Amino acid sequence: MKVSDLISLVDSRFPLSKALEWDNCGLQVGDPGCEVKGILVSLDVSLEVVEEAVRNGCNVVVSHHPLIFRGVKRIDLSENLGSIIRACIVNKLSILSFHTNVDVAEGGLADEVCSLLGLNVISSLCEDGIGRICEADFGSIEELVERVRSSLGIPHPLAVVRGRPSAIRRVAVCPGSGGDLISRVVELGVDCFITGDVKYHQAQVASGRVWVVDATHYFTERPFISLMGRFLGEAGLRVIASKVDGNPFSYMGGE
Repeated sequence: MKVSDLISLVDSRFPLSKALEWDNCGLQVGDPGCEVKGILVSLDVSLEVVEEAVRNGCNVVVSHHPLIFRGVKRIDLSENLGSIIRACIVNKLSILSFHTNVDVAEGGLADEVCSLLGLNVISSLCEDGIGRICEADFGSIEELVERVRSSLGIPHPLAVVRGRPSAIRRVAVCPGSGGDLISRVVELGVDCFITGDVKYHQAQVASGRVWVVDATHYFTERPFISLMGRFLGEAGLRVIASKVDGNPFSYMGGE
């Protein structure tokens, strides 16, 4: 299988045509005609991830977040992007990124997270496929928060915005950064919204109207690695999950 065939394979399951307009999915660096020897799956692309791929005999990195989001005006080898591109060229390694096309697809990242949380999806949160609305049955917000922490492997307490004092029957989920959708979930009247990267003023909009659980960008999107790894593995490809790609945040203080 060539790199171009690998892109077509992912496109058949998570259509690139569904990616949001501002996104940059697909080939980031590399040769579409190169034979795929092994694939390292990660959330992000860093020099450490590229070096990990090379150590493990992989010549393709499949990431969720694109290496290149916007137009590049120069490639400075002393900067982070330049050093990654140089390492890819020297080691004949290709980088493929599949971002919002996987977010919105049926059976994609949003559905994967809902499945991990044991939630029954009933519809998309937005017309473009971003996010999901689910049926749930939690007697308290504490019960739901504990489900989120245990299911997503989150080792620290979560920030929560207080909503209406009621049982949790309808839950909205948007992996990654969903703070901009808070007005939408308030309008829909769901009981709780699970997402990441919630800002202060977004939390104010939700306060008293809908519970918001900020499960962080990293932990709500980390299931991409197992989702994509499983899909590519089922196609008979040699796939390795990155061990060096980690949360950029550390947590200090407290108990």
